[in-house]
Parts: sequence; C-alpha cells; structure tokens
Amino acid sequence: MTADEDEEDLGYRGPIRVHLEDGAVDVDGQLHGFFQPIDGSYHWYGRLSPDERLSAQVAEDGRSTIDISVGDGNQTPARLGERNPWGGHRITGTGAPPYA
Repeated sequence: MTADEDEEDLGYRGPIRVHLEDGAVDVDGQLHGFFQPIDGSYHWYGRLSPDERLSAQVAEDGRSTIDISVGDGNQTPARLGERNPWGGHRITGTGAPPYA
C-alpha cells in the first residue's frame, strides 16, 4: 500500500451549486468519496441541505441526474436522491469528484 492509498479522503463541506434545467440552486452540502478497486472507479457521495426546488425536482422526476459544481469548478454529473427525514437530499456520483 502506498502513502497515497493510505490517505483518508477528507472530503468537502461547504456551498454547492446544483444546476437544474430552470436555473441553479445554491445549498450547503457535505461530500466524501473512495476508490472502488472492484470497478476501478472513484465513487463519491454526500448530502445536501434542504431546499424546496430540489425536493420538487425529485418529486417530479424521482431520482434525477443533475450537475453540481463547487466554487469555480466544472459542472460534474450527479444523481440526486430522495428526500431524507431532515428535508435534505442524498447525492452520489462516479468519477472525478466536484471538489479538489
């Protein structure tokens, strides 16, 4: 195991922009990830703070494919999940995460 493999993913906590068809929504969120050697991909996941526009998107489409970005970073494809008991939403993605 190399030093890089041994490092823990510290993830990201802070503002996240969710890009929807009818505009962008800025929410707070927390993201983490891990390399999955079985499929050779990086998988990241997290949760977004409550927002009625995101809840409406999920209610309309079920689990939605959306784009998110962090800061000035590129838009990254993600899957927006169902509303959790606290009103927020789970989010998942595969590949390069939206955070550094």
